[in-house]
Amino acid sequence: MNYRAQSKILAGMPTFSILLMALIALMLFSRADAAPGDLASGDSSSSATLKGTVVEVGTALNNLRDARLSIGRVRKATANLYDEVTRQQVSMNSSPNVVGTMVIMTSTPRFSGQFLPARKKWINASMAEIGPIINLFKEDVDAAIESDRQADVSAATHEALSPLQNDAFETVKISFGLYKQLESLTSGPLYDNGAIATEVKKLDNQMKQLDRSLKKGISILQKDAKKSKHS
Repeated sequence: MNYRAQSKILAGMPTFSILLMALIALMLFSRADAAPGDLASGDSSSSATLKGTVVEVGTALNNLRDARLSIGRVRKATANLYDEVTRQQVSMNSSPNVVGTMVIMTSTPRFSGQFLPARKKWINASMAEIGPIINLFKEDVDAAIESDRQADVSAATHEALSPLQNDAFETVKISFGLYKQLESLTSGPLYDNGAIATEVKKLDNQMKQLDRSLKKGISILQKDAKKSKHS
């Protein structure tokens, strides 16, 4: 068909029809020009995003184990500080020990009296060790809590894990508050040994409580994994 014939046909058509035909042609041209991979990329990225919100049980268990390892490291670091502020004077205590007809005096060391003054170099060394570890500990526990929330487990298992997650979050919050209190108490130059020892014990108790919660969480996840395997 020549140009004049096409012009006559178009001239006889309504303006709306012409615009509609042009729009359809433009859509077909754009569709043909797109690469096959581009057309599917939107769906695949959405699918990947949805899958990314689900965490496998094995990953959640690994994160809980790592969090428990971090708890152990915090306890070791704080134990060094506790040992420093609870040092006591050593005295020798003699007691008689009868062997046959002989009496032998046996001397044994005895730790008694007030705490010895804490040594600044060891206080500083202990706090320098605790600081980075407790921050890494928080990261590990946060990761464990988050993976628990997104774990690919049954609704009943999520319900059982929920109070443990809340307890863990609250324990971490309290633990950081105790650490900040220790920072203040160990700023020097004078140290209140009793107050420092008390805060360390409180922090250690929080660590033990959190460890029990994480251990229970591991047990719950393991039971869910076994049920899934047999179902």
